[in-house]
Amino acid sequence: MTTCWHLWAWRNKAIFEEVFQRPDNPTYVIQNFIRTIEEVSQDHLQKNPHHKEIVYIGWKRPLDGWVKLNCDGACKGNGELAGCGGHLQKSDGRWIKGFSRKIGACDALHDDISLDC
Repeated sequence: MTTCWHLWAWRNKAIFEEVFQRPDNPTYVIQNFIRTIEEVSQDHLQKNPHHKEIVYIGWKRPLDGWVKLNCDGACKGNGELAGCGGHLQKSDGRWIKGFSRKIGACDALHDDISLDC
């Protein structure tokens, strides 16, 4: 999950931030991030012993025979830059097809995009 998030974040930064450079050692960056999360979680549990449950939110499979589309988008500034992406998965979790697009000018309330998949 953390690896996917970093890949997604780096892809968005590469699109929206002109000066962004991907890390030279992405494996180290991701592993270091995971260690930090684990340390913070342990500190939090020690300081808050009444906190007993961690709930992870993730992909929920569709019914057998169905396909699920997960998609998202983002815009920067006043809609000057926008992008979107998504993927289709079978009910057993197998990936079917994915897409990502740089949209251009757009905002969260208006979209005039057409994706040819």
